[in-house]
Amino acid sequence: KYGDTNVDDSDFIQINAGGRVIIASRKTLTYQKGTMLEALFSGRWDKKVQRDGFGHIFLDVNPTCFQEVINYLSEMRHSSEEKVSQCWNADEERQLLITHTMSYFGIEHSLSSTDISSATTQTMEDDLQSISTGQISDNNKKNKKTAQQTQKAIPNQVTLETMTFDDLCSTFDDVKDSLQQEQAILKTAKDELQRVKKNVEKEHSFIQEVSAQSPHDIVNFDVKGTLMTTKRSTLRIFKGSQLDRQFDDATWPNQNTNATSA
Repeated sequence: KYGDTNVDDSDFIQINAGGRVIIASRKTLTYQKGTMLEALFSGRWDKKVQRDGFGHIFLDVNPTCFQEVINYLSEMRHSSEEKVSQCWNADEERQLLITHTMSYFGIEHSLSSTDISSATTQTMEDDLQSISTGQISDNNKKNKKTAQQTQKAIPNQVTLETMTFDDLCSTFDDVKDSLQQEQAILKTAKDELQRVKKNVEKEHSFIQEVSAQSPHDIVNFDVKGTLMTTKRSTLRIFKGSQLDRQFDDATWPNQNTNATSA
């Protein structure tokens, strides 16, 4: 519904990160599976993500920190995490901001001594693939095999007439075991479907969070020659502040003929 099937790891994606256009390959952006960053650029939500007036995917983030995240993932593709950590050189304040950005996108790292644990789930792409072609298929085979075993375990009328009492007890025990195995397999498949559903809901919620409410919610700034872009809702976080009043729904459209620039 929201995805684009015509995507490839070799695609280069243009991202408007807080007003700075950053270009990165899809393979780098989706390197760490199971993260919200991987979900964002996997292609599963391409029709849902917010874009600016130039068609770039818009993220209301610190561009310097986001560039560092991409640098980290790029280095991880070609080196070990230990070597990347050894080469890491950032002051304490910037490292804190970068760590926060990584945690926001669900990226596991060891760039600082701070113990930040984020439980990653299996990538939704793998989940969907396992459901469509793998695990569910295996479960279907197991179900079929169990059903065959159950059917085989059930004696026919002729066999029943010649069986002893002990044979009957043994046969019914086999049937009971086969049915219990089938129930366990069905429960596993149900639990897997529930897990995938929760992951989809989690991704959808994150995509809605990072996306602006509308194209008019994206504001471009020229601050003493430095171009910046953010969401109007971000500027209005502190209710009653000067920024909140300047960019509220009643005041903002009347301040400038171009309602997306300041």
